[in-house]
Amino acid sequence: MSYSYNVIVRTHRIYCKSVSENNSVFKIDQTQSMHLIKVLRLKEKDKVEVFDGCGASAICEIVELDRSSVSLVRVSDLEVSKKPTKKIVFMVPFIKKDNFHFMVQKLCEIGISEFIFYKPDLIDQSIAKKDVTKIYSKLEDVIISACKQCGSNFLPVTRIASSLNDGIALVNDMDVCVFDVNAKSSFDITKINSSSICMITGPESGFSESEIKLLNLHKFEFKLVSKNILRAETAPVVIASLIQNHFDNI
Repeated sequence: MSYSYNVIVRTHRIYCKSVSENNSVFKIDQTQSMHLIKVLRLKEKDKVEVFDGCGASAICEIVELDRSSVSLVRVSDLEVSKKPTKKIVFMVPFIKKDNFHFMVQKLCEIGISEFIFYKPDLIDQSIAKKDVTKIYSKLEDVIISACKQCGSNFLPVTRIASSLNDGIALVNDMDVCVFDVNAKSSFDITKINSSSICMITGPESGFSESEIKLLNLHKFEFKLVSKNILRAETAPVVIASLIQNHFDNI
């Protein structure tokens, strides 16, 4: 007995804002150029899909490349993806680098709209003295890579807050839910009906007493996402999965 298989060849995706501009030929940055040349080993006349991070994408052809730069020309019309109707914001703390990158990567793949990264009171000592802007600066590559892989043409908005208090100031007019292991009631996904929501999670050591007081002052609801204690990088991913699945089915 013989079997036949349909092999789907996926077009390589890269990110470049210039794809949605009117330039006939445009260059991509060095990082992505090196990826096409050294990793994918693409050549002139090969085609790639280029997305601009704001919803538009097009098929482009390589017209010139050297050791560290690649020039492309658009060979298809722009396709504009429909913008999600739900705005899903995650306010998450800075945690250890590898765990932090994992969390950001998975949240991008699930399809959240915006990150607000804050420096918690009970921050891990391995990053307590580090400049958070340096940690943040390395995230762009993580976010772009995740969006390339998952097929999303929208890069999430990213913002930094020096504290939880500063982060809360950025979420006016949004439905907010706080997740904490000491919460008395479980998260009920069916009660999420707002088109604009913000989920707040804490670090490994939990929220400090002053942060708890702050959250209570704003009268935010505290919810439990699991009977098990989830790691700081795991909880947001579980929550986002539940929310996205709920929105996909209503």
